[in-house]
Amino acid sequence: MKYKWLYIIPAFILTSCTNTSPDDLVNNEPITETIKYNENVAPIIQSQCVQCHNSNFASGGLVLENYADVRMSTESGSLIDRITRNAGDPLLMPQNGQLPAASINLISQWQTDGYLEN
Repeated sequence: MKYKWLYIIPAFILTSCTNTSPDDLVNNEPITETIKYNENVAPIIQSQCVQCHNSNFASGGLVLENYADVRMSTESGSLIDRITRNAGDPLLMPQNGQLPAASINLISQWQTDGYLEN
């Protein structure tokens, strides 16, 4: 009877480790800080979007090099629509795969907060 713990404890540990999804690893807590373009949004856009959406190569006719460009695209709904599409959708941006949920949440919260620049 005392040896049953030798089976139960490892089974519990294995079960708890295998039920993890990628979403479990993302911090999905509500954003409580005010989101600003220069501090929060610009780094995402610079690292994920500008390589294809710049003045030298404006993929789809869209340039996302500065605050005004990104705000206009977000206000029109285009940016949010493209970054929130399902995996496999040919209109999903960036083309190399969906942004992390935390980045999408920051951009959406920036919109909700009123497009603060600094």
